Amino acid sequence: MAYLEESEWMLLNEIAYNISFIYSFDEMQKSILDWLKLLIDYDGAAFALIKKDEDKNLLYNSVGNGIKEKMLKKWQEQTAELDNTRWIIYSARNTAFRESDLISPDKRTDNKLYKEFYLPSQFYYSAGLCIVFREEPVGLLKLFRSRGAGDFSARDLFALDQLQKHFAYRLYYEKTKGDTRYFFAKGYHEKICKRYNLTERESELFNYAIQGFTNIEISEQMNISIHTVKKHFHSIYNKMHVKNRVQLLQCMPLSTSKINFDEL
Repeated sequence: MAYLEESEWMLLNEIAYNISFIYSFDEMQKSILDWLKLLIDYDGAAFALIKKDEDKNLLYNSVGNGIKEKMLKKWQEQTAELDNTRWIIYSARNTAFRESDLISPDKRTDNKLYKEFYLPSQFYYSAGLCIVFREEPVGLLKLFRSRGAGDFSARDLFALDQLQKHFAYRLYYEKTKGDTRYFFAKGYHEKICKRYNLTERESELFNYAIQGFTNIEISEQMNISIHTVKKHFHSIYNKMHVKNRVQLLQCMPLSTSKINFDEL
């Protein structure tokens, strides 16, 4: 069944592009929720990263659309423990889902999160995307509708599911940036520098970028001006045929599935 029209596929491609290429992560989260509303109508949306704390999954870095800040905070604090579909996160299921397919109406409404978050926000239906990278939950996107707006459709879930891999790579990078073990195994730094013919100076900047250093921090570490840092990065981007750091990191083995995690 053709769920999406040609114009909707074009919109979906634009969303996927923005997931990868908007450099600021917070800006990316907010922008994607705005773009998604053009593809899937919703009354409210929440988007968060997931991290492990001992045996628990915790949500953090949440952004919302159509949700008051107080309610967004409540959603972030309670979802991993009270949401009826939280088992999807704990089982690391890489899937788009509709709550009404999984939980009966009585059980959905007889729930603390429903009473303290859904009702005050005037939400009734929800659909979600559990974002997983290599069997590790890294993010959760939830869309909400009022009872009068009707439930989410199979077409809506299909559209969400198309974005899963794009989200997974970006969120995993945000979660692990600063730890070079996640970006290259033995010899990969040298191989990449050789492949793109990076100079010794460019190689040094490249390594700082992988570790999550800002331009200002790099200038301080290398005792060079911001202008010089930007000049070096411009050269690196040209050699690697990218436009910014997010695209640069997608040239890494992580985003091409070539990294051997047994070597880390």
